[in-house]
Amino acid sequence: MKCEACGHEFSTTHSCQGPPGPAAEPHGGAPEGFALFHYLGEALRIVRWDDEAIRRVKDDPRVLPYGILIWTLANAIPYLIIVFLWANKPSALRPTQLLVSFAAALVLGAILGLIQVGIVHLVAKYFCGGDGRFVQILRPLLLVSFVYVLQAIPVAGTLIAGIAWVCVMVMVFDEVDEMPQLTAFVVSAVAGLGLRLLIGRLF
Repeated sequence: MKCEACGHEFSTTHSCQGPPGPAAEPHGGAPEGFALFHYLGEALRIVRWDDEAIRRVKDDPRVLPYGILIWTLANAIPYLIIVFLWANKPSALRPTQLLVSFAAALVLGAILGLIQVGIVHLVAKYFCGGDGRFVQILRPLLLVSFVYVLQAIPVAGTLIAGIAWVCVMVMVFDEVDEMPQLTAFVVSAVAGLGLRLLIGRLF
């Protein structure tokens, strides 16, 4: 027989629990239209070690423009704070000079970041059996790049932001490329430090 209330079939006795409730739905996708705050929420979930958030955004084609916006703002905020609060004579800086220097810093930061991520991805692919794609790594990393805001902390800001960045890289490479966390941490840290030392010697 079949219970008309809950729909379960039974042969002798049956303890009815009533009609089934709505199934729990997974975390909703990005809303239509402007979704910056949705992706900021996903970034916060990733920082809190939410593997599901990484899996959601790694294949989401809408992530890139929002990730680039977050990365740009995360670099602009500490840059402006340092210039106007910690520079000796911020009033002497012309708007054009400020804009050009900021653009140059963004381009250099983007190049260094892409090279660092690329090095770790290649190590993961050829030495750790990683099968993720570069863009799948890039999407969640761009969202969590808001950790660069920590550069605004006096004295130790650059170091703190660098450590935070390496930590989020470990999470993403562990989930997308299945790279061992210790290996990801060492390779990310060595690649980042090596690139900065190289740039320091060149400039």
